[in-house]
Amino acid sequence: MPAAKKKILIVEDDVFSLRLYSSRFTQEGFDVIETPEGNVVMRLAEQNKPDIFIVDIMLQDGNGFEIIKDIRADAAFKKTPIVILSNLGQERDIEEGLHLGANEYFVKSNTRLQEIVDTVKRLVE
Repeated sequence: MPAAKKKILIVEDDVFSLRLYSSRFTQEGFDVIETPEGNVVMRLAEQNKPDIFIVDIMLQDGNGFEIIKDIRADAAFKKTPIVILSNLGQERDIEEGLHLGANEYFVKSNTRLQEIVDTVKRLVE
């Protein structure tokens, strides 16, 4: 019997990037839940029980740091891996993201998609 697909919840308000990440993780065998809206993340998480989150920080309807706080405040997701994928590359932003409970922080312009895929796979093993 094949192993169940790992679920990934991607929060990204740039539609092109969201489609790119969704397509790639689907190709890699993940069950992808996607949203461009930060205000629905916890509802989607409760409905789908993702194995990992990818969160952008700068969202049109919210702040990714607040989403991470909400994820970590929920007992069901306290230990679920979180990967930040953002254009914010200042050291203080990276430190804040990691301090709030993210497992990894990638600056979009400095990171290849394969590196993100490899990291996500490692975190859900």
